[in-house]
Amino acid sequence: METRKYNSPLGGDISTNKTNKGKGWKGIKGQAALALAVSLWIAGGSMASASLYIDATDNIVKGSVGSGTAVPNLGEAAADKTLTVTGNVLSVVEVYGGLVGGNSSSGEAKGYHLIINNAKVATAMGARSNHTSRNLVEGNFLKISNSSVGEVRGGSSKFGDAKNNQVELIDSTLGDVYGGHAYDGNKDATDNKVYITDSIVTGTVRGGFSGTETGDFVTGNKLYFSGVNSAGNVKNFQTIYITSAEWEKPALTLTGTGIAQNSDGSWATIDTRGITFTGVDALNAGQKTTLIKNKMTGFGGTILSGKYKVGTTLEGLGTASISDDDLIYTIDKGTKMEAQEQTHNTVMGAEVGMAALSAGNDFVGAATEGLSMAGNTGTDGMATYANMGGGSMNVETGSHVKTHTWNAILALGHKNEKKLSTTEYGAFFEYGTGNYSTFNGDERGDGSTRYTGGGILGKWQKNNGFYVEGSLRAGSIHDDAHNVLRDGAGNPYSYDTDATYWGAHIGVGREIKLNKTDILDLYAKYFYNHRGSVSFDAGGHYDLGAVESSVLRVGTRYTVKQNDNINYYGGLAVEHEFCGRASGFADGVAIRGADISGTSVRGEIGATFRPGEKSNVTLDLNLSGFAGKKQGLTGGLSAVFHI
Repeated sequence: METRKYNSPLGGDISTNKTNKGKGWKGIKGQAALALAVSLWIAGGSMASASLYIDATDNIVKGSVGSGTAVPNLGEAAADKTLTVTGNVLSVVEVYGGLVGGNSSSGEAKGYHLIINNAKVATAMGARSNHTSRNLVEGNFLKISNSSVGEVRGGSSKFGDAKNNQVELIDSTLGDVYGGHAYDGNKDATDNKVYITDSIVTGTVRGGFSGTETGDFVTGNKLYFSGVNSAGNVKNFQTIYITSAEWEKPALTLTGTGIAQNSDGSWATIDTRGITFTGVDALNAGQKTTLIKNKMTGFGGTILSGKYKVGTTLEGLGTASISDDDLIYTIDKGTKMEAQEQTHNTVMGAEVGMAALSAGNDFVGAATEGLSMAGNTGTDGMATYANMGGGSMNVETGSHVKTHTWNAILALGHKNEKKLSTTEYGAFFEYGTGNYSTFNGDERGDGSTRYTGGGILGKWQKNNGFYVEGSLRAGSIHDDAHNVLRDGAGNPYSYDTDATYWGAHIGVGREIKLNKTDILDLYAKYFYNHRGSVSFDAGGHYDLGAVESSVLRVGTRYTVKQNDNINYYGGLAVEHEFCGRASGFADGVAIRGADISGTSVRGEIGATFRPGEKSNVTLDLNLSGFAGKKQGLTGGLSAVFHI
């Protein structure tokens, strides 16, 4: 089953699946170790005057919950100003994330978190201040999921401002909802945010409220709808966003008087730009769905529309307008759906696998050279070679990918010497792993890749230094991507793919002895790698085609043999990628491809040495740097074991 995480704007996450959105809750991410979990259950009866809160004076959990309710953490400090309430039935009538008394503290209630899950509460507030003068309630968070709450307030101030508070409601039934609530005086309730997902509000949803209605309680207040919801009335919001909706099901059904004119005489702006539609794979021109049902005839605000999205894959143009008594969204005529730009991230991820395999080219080549060297062969003609190393590389793909790879190879070979030439052949096992980040404009994705395989290699060399070498390799490659794709509500999708790969290389060259200690190697090598096609689902269906890499490298290496145990070498080469293009389809629509073809310059330095004259091990330390299409450094340590 396709799984994803539902991102909470309050810092939490909700694990969901495609067929049961929002039914599980896992609290605030990163704060689980700090949050104070208060498990509450009823043993009999209800306590009409009960309350539970974090005292803002000392951040201790306090309250009067009655003898019928167990509160294990009552009287303990609230870590990170967080109070978490869970339980099937909660007899506590009022719950506050933070509570400021009339004269007992500074009057400010800031940064409190109240989390309610699977509970019944009469009143829930992110924070409340009853202070008579120095009074500010700001930056508090209230999250309610799978619960029933009579009245909801993000922040409530008796004689001051209630600003920048946030409320998130998920799969719950609520009475009245306030982003910010200012009781009295010429005070403001501004810049509050309310997020409502798959919930029922029987009363009114207000961005801000003031008892005297003389302050500002509209400016900056924002309301976000996703899923299927209902509400009686909506008022005092500057902007109402419809971020996602199930096709042919209203994102909001109005059961009361509807979206009212704000208290300052203004109207909210309804913004549908970038809306994500679920429950549908593709949309055609002229298709319609209801976004807001009922009570829209008298709406006097602005309605914004433009691009829409379907899952993580497709997008098109549509228009939201009032028809009869509803807000209707219509797919524009004369346009067709296109792949979202973020789908390009999937083919960038496919290129990473090819980059890892290309890094393995050098290890196969090193094994071929290592097993063929006279000093690396035992008396019976056998040699065992091991090499491992890693590096960091930036690869331009039309956007760019940053990779960190680690590769290893283990090879066993045999060398036959004849009068005019030598022949060396062997087999190898290879493994590579790494992680990567994709950068596509302002979007970043992350993932990891690994491959496992093996192959055969060989080299024939004449006494005059001319040689021909080659190899064949095959195996499987795995890609684990996360945060590469997101739907319109910001929910990230992950996916895993497995594919086969195979490759080959052939090279020709000549080693020229300049004197007793110096050797110049001139060579040309061709590398080919192929990764098979893959398919997966991640907010839509993806089919990524096979990827090929075709690289020609021409270069030289200069080796100085200091003595029988130590060699130094350095080299310079130019390589050109002829293919390297990844492409695919998202729900049948072509994705913008990624291309790593181009020219790079490769420089290398290294040293080969034996720890001692009688040692049966030869070590090779090497470092390579790339500039051009590929940019970065790789390094490694190899070993040859003589028998």
